[in-house]
Amino acid sequence: MDQIDGASRFLAAFNAIENHFKSRLGDDVSGFRGLAEKYADKFGMGREDRRAIRIFGELRNVMLHTEYYQGKPIAVPVPGIVSGIETLRDKILSPPTVLGVLPRRPIVRFSPGDPISAVLDEVRKHNYSQFPIYEGHSYCGLLTTNCVGRWLADRLATDELAESESVSAVLKFAEPQDTAAHLSRAATVLHAIKKLSSPAQGSGPPAALIITETGKANETPLAIVVADDLAILFAAA
Repeated sequence: MDQIDGASRFLAAFNAIENHFKSRLGDDVSGFRGLAEKYADKFGMGREDRRAIRIFGELRNVMLHTEYYQGKPIAVPVPGIVSGIETLRDKILSPPTVLGVLPRRPIVRFSPGDPISAVLDEVRKHNYSQFPIYEGHSYCGLLTTNCVGRWLADRLATDELAESESVSAVLKFAEPQDTAAHLSRAATVLHAIKKLSSPAQGSGPPAALIITETGKANETPLAIVVADDLAILFAAA
């Protein structure tokens, strides 16, 4: 890779990133640094990527305002910088999705009329902690092991423990944090991280994310994302 080729590739990647920022934000006025900050705040961007964007922006400015000598630019990016901005360009234009990075797991769902014993069997079998509840295609809520624990404590206190009790009865012990947020199958890793880290209804982050085709609650669940998945998500961000 000669100097001119490297400079051309760097500027092509940089321009692609800048144009993407402008398009997604609908902003043709702000400078690159302002665009990058707005984009990161709205759509999310990892700390290292933010730092890289600033460095690439500074290098672009140097390249544009540096004179040429014998037809060649004085300031040129080294091969590692060129490959770095091209990798970042690809990541920004086609960010990793939740479905693309998380391992496939069977989705265990229940209906309100199912006995709680069926849920307990799945907890023992798969060590799952969150179960979406559906009445047909209608989403009814998220049953968590915390919710089951509160139901269990109540029943033990009244000597009325019955594993035949319905899921709907146990679901009444749900608290505000026992919620799920719904995201579309196109949801990015950074969006999921933000959702799992943001308060839901003023109580704390949701207990789970349910991925569906378009993010509607009454669609078939494609994946369940929980706090234990954050390590994988952060690694892919």
